[in-house]
Amino acid sequence: MAKLMGLGSGNNKLVNSYKTLYEAASSNTGNLLFNFALESLIELAGTDVRWSTPAEKINADGHDLLIPMANNIGRHTDLKKSGPKLDGVSVHKTVMGLGAQFQLNEDFESAFEAIPEMSKEWLMDLCNSSDIPNVSVRGKLTHKVFEKLGVGDKAIPLGCPSHFLSANRTLGQTLKEKACSLTPKTIVNGIAVTAGNPAIANLVKTEQFLISLLDSYKGKYIVQHPKNLICLSEGWYDDLTDEEIEVVRSRFFPSLKTDGMKTWLKLFATTYVSIPQWFSDISKVDFVVGTRIHGCQLGIQAGVPAVVLHIDSRTKELCETMHIPTISAREFQKSPSLDQLLEVVKNWDWDAYDKNRIALANQTHDFVLQNGLTPSRHFKALIK
Repeated sequence: MAKLMGLGSGNNKLVNSYKTLYEAASSNTGNLLFNFALESLIELAGTDVRWSTPAEKINADGHDLLIPMANNIGRHTDLKKSGPKLDGVSVHKTVMGLGAQFQLNEDFESAFEAIPEMSKEWLMDLCNSSDIPNVSVRGKLTHKVFEKLGVGDKAIPLGCPSHFLSANRTLGQTLKEKACSLTPKTIVNGIAVTAGNPAIANLVKTEQFLISLLDSYKGKYIVQHPKNLICLSEGWYDDLTDEEIEVVRSRFFPSLKTDGMKTWLKLFATTYVSIPQWFSDISKVDFVVGTRIHGCQLGIQAGVPAVVLHIDSRTKELCETMHIPTISAREFQKSPSLDQLLEVVKNWDWDAYDKNRIALANQTHDFVLQNGLTPSRHFKALIK
């Protein structure tokens, strides 16, 4: 069996500061979800290998590696410096969930050229270390990067492993039934908003609208990233400067003073380090919406209709691959309304969602077996 080279699920780790949360969950708690998903889908020999673990230790241990990755391809990341340290690692390496992060509608050639050369070298080395496809990518756009590098035969577009957390083979039918009954008046158990990023100044009107939904319908403001929003949601004020606090207040809560914002966040905001608790809590609301793909995905896996407001190529690509309800955050911002969001899930082709999900599950299962990995009982139950 292989070992997971990543965060692990983050469970059973107490956090009381941003430093301890970062150690348990990285800078984005959504990363815990696809780590947890792979722990659920694959029988593992352990989860004690980190991206920085020396090659000598990995080789001596002898276990193959299963490496969860996210939007690590783009101008923002040099994989040689900040990616998994694979130089000298001789065991078989399987990467799952890897994606490119470009701007929406960005010219592909320009975006490709902006990827650091050392990242391109890292990707080619990873692929050339295997005689079989050993990388699952988020979708067609990311696969195009591998084709451009001449290693397209080593990568397969499969979306994210979190797509298979639910054991319900007809999950789309469950979501369809719930979506059809949704109206503003039938939302009695609240809404979960997957909180955005205050650094993205041109989308603050979208976030302000989503926050207003919680004032009207109650529910949860689920924070995954960045540091200032996490610390405010958890009350770790000493970890922030006054300037970092003011960015959040001025952009997301312009009608409130700082103390009022802190009180609002104490009432509504949560940052999870336990995926089972996150799943349990989000299953109790009636609707999920926001700019975070993994927060919305967990809602869907819990059987709650959700809409992703995509902001870049990474979220759009994942939604397209997995047929998850989505609309452009920028377009939505022009005239935001709850009715528009509910219409998206009411009119979504949930039959196609189920067909696509099972097809991806079968393809992922084949990929897993081909790489010498052992599917879990949970994963086998999804496969015909």
